[in-house]
Formats: sequence, structure tokens, C-alpha cells
Amino acid sequence: MIKHINKILLALLIPLSIYAETEQVKLIKKEPVTETKVAEVAVVTDKKTEIQNQIEEQNKLLDEVIANINDEKYLSDNKAKKELKQQINLLVNKINVNKRANNILASKRDEIKVIYLKEKSIYDETLIKIVKAKQEFKDKKYFLNLLDKSIKELNATKIEKYDSLYQKESKINNTISNAFSQNYEDTYNQNHTQVFVLKYLKENLAKYRKTNFIIDEFNLQYLVKQIDSIKGVSFISNLTSYYFKFSIGEIVLVFFIMGFFRLLNVRIISVIANFIAKLFVKSSHEDSEAIRQYLRMSIDSPLIYALYTLAIQISIFILVKDPEVIGNIMPWINTIYIALFTWAAYAILNNSINIYAHNLLEKYPNVRKEMIVFILRIIKIILILLVILFLFSQLGIDIKAIAASLGVGGIAIALASKDTLANFFGSLNIMTDNSFSQGDWIKTSEVEGTVVDIRMRTTRIRTFDNAMITVPNSQLANTHILNWSKRKIGRRIKMSVGITYESKMEDIVNLKNDIFEMLDQHQHIASIRNANTAKSKKFEAIKKEDLQGIKRTLLVYIDEFGGSSINILVYCFSRSPNWEDWLTVKEDVLIKIAQLVEKNNCEFAYPTQTLFLKNDSEIASMEDK
Repeated sequence: MIKHINKILLALLIPLSIYAETEQVKLIKKEPVTETKVAEVAVVTDKKTEIQNQIEEQNKLLDEVIANINDEKYLSDNKAKKELKQQINLLVNKINVNKRANNILASKRDEIKVIYLKEKSIYDETLIKIVKAKQEFKDKKYFLNLLDKSIKELNATKIEKYDSLYQKESKINNTISNAFSQNYEDTYNQNHTQVFVLKYLKENLAKYRKTNFIIDEFNLQYLVKQIDSIKGVSFISNLTSYYFKFSIGEIVLVFFIMGFFRLLNVRIISVIANFIAKLFVKSSHEDSEAIRQYLRMSIDSPLIYALYTLAIQISIFILVKDPEVIGNIMPWINTIYIALFTWAAYAILNNSINIYAHNLLEKYPNVRKEMIVFILRIIKIILILLVILFLFSQLGIDIKAIAASLGVGGIAIALASKDTLANFFGSLNIMTDNSFSQGDWIKTSEVEGTVVDIRMRTTRIRTFDNAMITVPNSQLANTHILNWSKRKIGRRIKMSVGITYESKMEDIVNLKNDIFEMLDQHQHIASIRNANTAKSKKFEAIKKEDLQGIKRTLLVYIDEFGGSSINILVYCFSRSPNWEDWLTVKEDVLIKIAQLVEKNNCEFAYPTQTLFLKNDSEIASMEDK
């Protein structure tokens, strides 16, 4: 420590990157300056007036620092920070160069300058954090910890290790020695000044931060102490604390927390869920209320369980004093939170798709329902895997090691799950090939029925006698499938109308023409008139009518002379491929054909046999021959 310097600078170091000017105060000794030490010097020296002026200037500057904090003038300046960092990097390079050139004093000069800049950065950041902490209403403990940490960092720089070199070089008058001495004095003064200012800020929090009882004092431990200090309760609390490791105040607080969160779940959660649902769904559409209901269902249960988990977590912090036990419990608590969040996310996604799926299918007919369900199932599996991986990471299990072991055992797993993988890829083939969809009537060599759903491993088919058959997807992906539902327009109606030979051919021709006209005008029979598809001059590799299953052939012809009737061929297609609709249309066609037969003076033929007997003279003449 230097005893013979008469004047030094007390720099309160208002940062150049933040505030405009740096104030300086001259002191007698190069020691940390306090009002007490200054006062002691004032008693034993004739320079009382000078010291009083220094004290007044010091107080003025301290007040100015407080005022700047209160006015929030210490603002972050990224450009100044960047310049400060560049200066430090430049000095570090110079130090390395001087060391290689064996310029010891020059390297020491720059080392002290680096310490000066680093201390300045610590001090500047502390003032900025104080202002931000005021804006964010941090508690008293945060300010004290911040200042203690900064003071500790500044005291750790150890500028005193350069004292002996300074004693020597201060007596030498050359450029490097003078620069070294100046850097030493600046750094020494800055260090002690910064520590003095930060200690002053620590001891005078009330001057720039108002005390807040709710933030600073009113916490869980405060409530426990207040309950345990009640007369009559304190004695029992001491006993329970000694024997059971918890006090009456802690038990009362835990019951209060549980009751409070129970009240939240019963009374308030539904209100919160309803508010969130209305916030996200503001449409006045007729389905809006149903959408809100689905959204409330998605949020309600996960939120309730999350609050119960939070109540348990707070209770654990109150009752358990061992940090190691808490550390072992917290990974499970965190995993529960992640699982609940995943549950809520999946529920919202699932319900949202369920809500908008109908509109999506109406707007985009090519979108398949089973594809949506398939994607949902994959998302569900991915979310569950993520929760499991998070649990492993919380428990300290090396996920990389698990992944490596899976890689080593991948062949064995693949062989063991060969059929499962084959069925999974079979489901992908069914989805991509669009062989059949949910609700289709299909027929294979072994099964026939309506497709209920296509799952990741199997497809379920409901037979026409109402039995359920589960078929592996790999089997369906490699077999012939007859899909009766892959037709957009057309289910065939084919019949032969027999007319008696006694009917006139003219009437039969008129009947044929009337049947054709009736079918052509029938609104439920497919024809060129009512089953047109969009025409395009674009080259089509596949005819759209064949791809979509559109049949509109209409044929009515006198077909043949039968054994007992003249047959009229009727060949057409109903517009609806639905079997029940087809039966209805076919019935209507039969009734109208019967009416047309009667209208044209014709009769339906039925199987008959006519015998022709010759007379006796004809028989005799035949015998003579």
C-alpha cells in the first residue's frame, strides 16, 4: 500500500458507456475512504477545510449515483460493451507479444490495464442490474446477493501484488514506467472506490428501493414463524420439530395450501378454462359453442392435476428440509408437469382435428379420415416417447448410452419385431395406395365386409353377419382386394323383359322406346344427361371416369326370340352406389316398366309349351308315304 502519495482520485466511475462524465475526488491516503476515516484525519490535521470539501464532494457524487439509479439513467449500451471487450482482447494480444519479446514491464502495464477494464465492466453491469431489478420489482435478497457478489469479485482482483514493482518503477522517469505507475494508481483508486460505492449502495437500499413487505417479508417461512409464535402453539411446535422434523405452523400451512388449491380447482378452474376457450374461439359460427366445449375439456383436467401437483410441490418444500431428498423428488415432479403439458397439447390437437375434420373433408374430398387418425396416433406415440426421454434425463440416465445400445441391438430388435414392422409398413402401403378407406365394402379371398378402421398394425372389418374380423395389414397389402365402394356413380341394373309372341311387333318396338325414354328421364338413373364429368383437353394418363368409377351406360334393345317370349334387354346404372338406394331405384324401374307394358297393349310372357296335333287324314297320308 502506498503511504506517500498526497493526492489520489476517488472515481465513482459513472460508466462512460452509460453516463456522460466521470467525477473525481482528491483524498489524502490511498485507502478505502469512509466518512469515519476522513473525520479522524480531520481531527489530527490542519487541512480540515480541504477534507470537509472532499466529504461534501463525495456525498454529492453519492447522491448523484442514487439519483441516476432512481431516474433509470443507467441503460445498456451494447456498442460500448463491444468496444470494451475489443480493448481487452487487444491488450491480451499485446501482453502475449511483450512476453515473447521479454518486455516484462510493458506486459505488466497492460495486465493492470486489463484488470482496470474488467473491474469497470463488473461495476457497470452491477449498476445496470440494479436498475433492471427495480423495474422488475425484485426482492431485497436479490439486491443484497447482487451487491455481495460484485464486491467479492472486485476484492478478488488483488492489485496489491503489483505493490513492490510500483515502488520501484514510480521512482523511474520513462514512458513505460510512467504508464505502468499511472495504470496502477488508476486501477487501485478505481477498485477501492467501486467497493466503497457498492458497500454504500448495500447499506442504503432504502434510498433507491422502497421496502415492500409483501415481496420481502411475507412468504411461506414468515407465515410458519407467525403461526409457531402463537402462545401455546410454540411449545407443541418445538416438540414436533424435534421428534417429527416439522412444526405445527408447517402442518397448518400445508393444509391451508391444499384447501386453497382445492377451492381453485372447484370454483375457478372452470372459469379460467372457459375464458381461455372464449379467448381462442371468438367466432359467432353455430358450431362455436361446441368448439369451446371441446377446448374446455382439453384444458380442464390437465390444469386441475397441474394445480394439485403444484400444491404437493409447495408442501414438499415446506415439510422436507433435506436438499438431497428434494433433489431426488424434483425430477419426478418435473416429469409430471411435462406429462400434463403433453396431455393438454395432445387433447387440444385431437379435439381440434375432431372439430374441423368434417369441414376439412367437405372442402378437400381427397383427404382420408383414416390418414388423419393414423397421424394422430403417430403424434401420440412421439409425445409419449418425449415424456419418457425427459424422465430419463431428469433421473440422470444417459440417453446417449441408451441410443447407442439400441443401435447395437437394433438387428435383434428388428428380427424380433419383424411381423410388427411388416404390418406397420403394410398400413403405410394401404394409406398411400388408397386401396380402400374406412367404411368401404371390400372382399378378399378370405373375408368380406365393411372396413371399420385402419390401425397401425391391423385393419378391422365388420362382416355382413355383424361379426368383427381383425386382419394384419401385411396380409391385406399383399392380396387381391375387391372394393365394391370404389365407384362414384353407378350400380348396375340388368334385366330381360319377356313379352308374349301374341303381342304385335309394333307395340313391342313402342314399348322398347318408352322404356328407354323413361330411364333416360329418370333422375336416379345415370345417363349422359345427369352424370357428366368435367371435360378437359388436358392429356390424362388415366381416364377419370374409370378411376372414379363412373358408369352411365343406358341400353334398351329387343334382344332375342326366346323359347316362350320376345325378350327386351334393359341395361342401366343407378346414380347412387349405395345398395339400399339401388334397391329402391330398381323397384321403381320395375313398377314403371310394368305400367309401360300395359300402356302399349303388351303382356308379360311366362314359360309356356304349345302342342300341335295333326288330323287323321294327314296321319294316314304320312303312313302311306
